[in-house]
Amino acid sequence: MNNPKGEELKFHIGSTFVVELSGEDVKYFSERRITRAEPVTLVFFSEKADGDNEKIGFVEFDLRVINRNAYITFYVAPQYRGKGIGKLMLRKALEFAFKELNLHRITAEVYEYNERSLRLLESSGFKKEGILKEAKYHDGRYWDIIVMGLMEEDWKNNEEFRR
Repeated sequence: MNNPKGEELKFHIGSTFVVELSGEDVKYFSERRITRAEPVTLVFFSEKADGDNEKIGFVEFDLRVINRNAYITFYVAPQYRGKGIGKLMLRKALEFAFKELNLHRITAEVYEYNERSLRLLESSGFKKEGILKEAKYHDGRYWDIIVMGLMEEDWKNNEEFRR
């Protein structure tokens, strides 16, 4: 591939490439390229009668520490769905995220066919912020990805979302 000056352009694929950036250039890069913040995962358990614990599900925050935000992912085991446990897990995780991780906002990306997750997020205060048109290929067709967000102030100011 040649650039406008006719010189050949080279590229690198992989995670070991390091480049020195000027202070001015840093603003153009995703925080994920600059920092190595590990995701924070909360695993929820149910205590069984025999004293053992069974995993109910998890909530994970993919942190953007500089900007004080995170992308959220959550999962509830099939046998626990439809019982309000997912809502409880999400509420506990949001409290942890805003109080302990000191986040300013949380973003969720949900496939349009995942109606259960969309309802759960909406009932927890998330607002629809945008749509990534036909961004997910599944089962022979393209689906939209719904982008949802929850701001710290909205979470703090609405007692209903924290019950």
